[in-house]
Amino acid sequence: MAVLDTIADRQSSWSVTANKLKAEIDRARWAVFIFSVLGALLATLASQLSPPGGATPNVAADPRTWLAIAGALSLATATFFTQRLLGQEHIAGWVRARAISEALKREAYKFAAGATPYDQPNAESLLNAERQKIEDDGDDLIAMLVTNPGTGSVPRATLTPQQYVSRRIDGQIEFYKKRAGTYRTTATRLRRTEFGLALAATLITTVASVTGKSTYIFGIQFDIAALTAVLTTVAGAVLAHVEASRFDFLVTTYLATARRLEDRKGVSHEPLSALVNDCENIIATENMSWIAKWTKPTRA
Repeated sequence: MAVLDTIADRQSSWSVTANKLKAEIDRARWAVFIFSVLGALLATLASQLSPPGGATPNVAADPRTWLAIAGALSLATATFFTQRLLGQEHIAGWVRARAISEALKREAYKFAAGATPYDQPNAESLLNAERQKIEDDGDDLIAMLVTNPGTGSVPRATLTPQQYVSRRIDGQIEFYKKRAGTYRTTATRLRRTEFGLALAATLITTVASVTGKSTYIFGIQFDIAALTAVLTTVAGAVLAHVEASRFDFLVTTYLATARRLEDRKGVSHEPLSALVNDCENIIATENMSWIAKWTKPTRA
C-alpha cells in the first residue's frame, strides 16, 4: 500500500535521526565523565609533586606545571561538552525525533492490523492526515533529518492477528527485556565502581589516622586528604553519570511495560481491534513517561 510505504519511509527517517542524535549525546556524556575524572586526577597529582630545586627553578621544565595545565584543560573540555553538546535543546531534539518515530510506528501498526479508527473505508486518508499531524510537530527538526535511511521496521502491508502479535507485541517485549538487561548491567558495574572508590577513601582515611597524613604511591608522596578528596570526586562523577543516563528509570519502566504487554496478550476471545489499541496505548504510555523523564533536567 502506498500510504503504508510512505509512513514506513518517514518513520525510518525519524528513527535513524533519533538514533544518530542519541549516539552523539552518549558520546558527549562519556567524554564529560572521562575528562572530569582525568582532570581531578591530574590536578591532585600536580598538587602532590615537589617543586623543582635550585635558586632559579625552570617553571617550563616543572612537571607540576604541565600536569596542572593538563588537568585544567581536561576540566575545561568537560565543561565545554556539557554546555555545547548536553544542553537541554540537544536532549529535546533527540527526544522529539524519537517521539515522532514512535507515533508514526503506532499508527502504521494500527492501520496494518485494521484496528479502530482504520477499520473504515476512508482509512488511508485518515492515516495520511494523522501522519501529517505527527510530522508537523517536527518541522524545525527537518534540517537534521536523515534521508535514505533504509527499509525500517514498520509494516508495509496488512497484518494478520498472528503477525501483529509476533511482530509488534512479542517484538516490543523482547526489546524492552533486552534493553533493560543491558542498562541494569551497566548501572550495576558503575555502582560497584563507585562503592569501591568510596570504600577505598574510607579505608585510606582510617589507615592515615594510625600511620600518618601522607603515604607513598609509585614513589610520589601523597597527602591523605588530597587522595581521599580525589577518590570522592571520582565516585561522585560515577554516580552523576548513572543519574544522567537514567539507567534505573529505564530498567524499571521497560520491565513494567513488558509485563503489561504480556498480560494483555494473554487475554483471548476478543476483537483484534481492542487488542491492538490496548497494546499500542501501553506502548504510548511508556513513551510519554520516557519523554517526561528525559526532558526533566538532572542534578549537575
